[in-house]
Amino acid sequence: MAVFDPNDWWPGGSWFKPADQDRRPPEEINREVVSRWLAAVALCLCFAALAPVEHLQGAFAVLLVGAGMASAGLALIRREAFYNPHHLTAWDEAMLSLAAGLALFLWNGS
Repeated sequence: MAVFDPNDWWPGGSWFKPADQDRRPPEEINREVVSRWLAAVALCLCFAALAPVEHLQGAFAVLLVGAGMASAGLALIRREAFYNPHHLTAWDEAMLSLAAGLALFLWNGS
């Protein structure tokens, strides 16, 4: 039984299904992970643009770290493995966001 589908009436399955039950080709999964990460970066940049100019870099870094933690939470909920040699996972998305946020922090000198 899925979390948001108590009667199991939706034929598409659960969004929170484990990664080992995913039957899509690796290219499609990689495309989904990269597009989800780029959308998160664009959203973080849009919200960081609301900050004053002198705080833009720090706000963007904080939002990227938050997005990385959210991606790690998604990976925990979906019970994905840390390493999958065939395709990208939400853990890879989290590491990309956290690395970009840390790079911005270090570049800013915070």
